[in-house]
Amino acid sequence: MNLQQLKYAQALAELGSFVRAAEQCHITQPTLSNAIAQLELDLGHKLFERTTRTVRLTEIGQQLLPDICDLLNAQAALVARAKSLANPTARMIRLGVSPLIGVKLADLAIEPFRRANSDVEIIFRELNLFEMVRLLDQGQLDFVLGPADPTAVLSMHHQSAFFHDEALVFVPGSQSRGRYFQQSEVTLKEIAGETFVMVPDACGLTRTTRALFGQLRLSLREYSGQAMSYSVLQEWAELGIGSAILPQSKLASGAEGLPRIRAADGSPVRIRYQSLWRGAPEPMADVTALAVYLRDVAPALVAGLSP
Repeated sequence: MNLQQLKYAQALAELGSFVRAAEQCHITQPTLSNAIAQLELDLGHKLFERTTRTVRLTEIGQQLLPDICDLLNAQAALVARAKSLANPTARMIRLGVSPLIGVKLADLAIEPFRRANSDVEIIFRELNLFEMVRLLDQGQLDFVLGPADPTAVLSMHHQSAFFHDEALVFVPGSQSRGRYFQQSEVTLKEIAGETFVMVPDACGLTRTTRALFGQLRLSLREYSGQAMSYSVLQEWAELGIGSAILPQSKLASGAEGLPRIRAADGSPVRIRYQSLWRGAPEPMADVTALAVYLRDVAPALVAGLSP
């Protein structure tokens, strides 16, 4: 077992497709298949169930995926720490990114800042929301980009700024699809009778969904199992296991035309993302500069990049 095999497994779990995972990892599909087979052999468990149409985590794969992600994150943290020790005067900013936003969008959003500050190294870590906030408080991250928790009260030591928002889309389960056929919009009240498949609460999407229903005093019916990734959410809806709510950017290709969620007054229901950092008494100049950039420049840039 090696770290590269773990990276391939993480990509396959997230994308749910050997073709897409191989493209993202810049390898051939046979190379990916062989690496996953060897990893399963080394671990003594089958991690993925494969059919002609889908790839999904087995029950054991779902249990092991968080450990795989922890190992990869620990490796990234180790490399970053080693770099800082090798060159104590190096200028470095550590930025945690929620999978809901994704490193690709975050990288594009701060590209102008990077060009203007070429001597500052930006180190990304993709983590769940709770873990990122914990590392921020421990001083192991400088910034967090993730969903704004509508139920949380920020610590007096935190500062935040709006980063981005996007539409939430209703993905009806196969058994309910006819009911919403050709509807471009639905309200939460209209879909409250559905059973929803959720992802673990750590990413922030589940907490946002629960808060939206709670604000309207609507009961949220949750499927007893949990999907481990956004692609799996949509796949389970197609299989009729339940319906789902997803940010528009997390819909698989070919899923256009699904109804967006609207509030009772007709306004779109959106998930809000924020940048978060610690308001230290004497923050580093580079951290202050990026905080100003994320607050004043990045939101307009991201709005232009997003569909």
